[in-house]
Amino acid sequence: MNFTILRAPHLLFITLVTDCFPALALGLEQPEENIMRRKPRSKNDGIFAGGLGVDCFYQGFIVTVLTVIAFYIGEFIETGHLVFRNIAESEDGMTMAFFTMAMCEIFHSFNMRSQRGSSVAMVFKGHHNMALYGAMVGSFILTTAVVEVPFLANMFEFTQLSLTEYAISLGLAFLIIPIVELVKAIQRTIDKKKS
Repeated sequence: MNFTILRAPHLLFITLVTDCFPALALGLEQPEENIMRRKPRSKNDGIFAGGLGVDCFYQGFIVTVLTVIAFYIGEFIETGHLVFRNIAESEDGMTMAFFTMAMCEIFHSFNMRSQRGSSVAMVFKGHHNMALYGAMVGSFILTTAVVEVPFLANMFEFTQLSLTEYAISLGLAFLIIPIVELVKAIQRTIDKKKS
């Protein structure tokens, strides 16, 4: 599309802060209830076997779409119209895209508690990963600080988000949870029909 939404330092921050800590906390997740009833994986299976490659693709696509939507909403709020421009001309768009993508990663770590099982159902059954919750809250605070604390925002070339922009970005990012939960439900239904 011949323009850039996020810069290298933005992606590095997302990788180090919003991906790293929740990923480490996911390593402390309790085993799933039905883990011993599953057939063992074949020794010839690759890393993306069992639908993992499809999951990576569609989930990455969803995060991308939500991030691009946030960029254009931010641009529209800033300028009053939509134009395909570079980020140098749309600080609100770039900031909203960054915040949405970072929050998507944080919320998506909740989805990653199980590849096919419902993460929401796990909470209602009393399966909690306090390390993950702590990592999510810590990442949320650090990401908000980068956008809202003036000297940090200036370092990353962000503009401070208004309450409306902040709420829109959070709302867009939160959509990753119900969308992935819906796809998991469909995948579970298909798996049941196959067996």
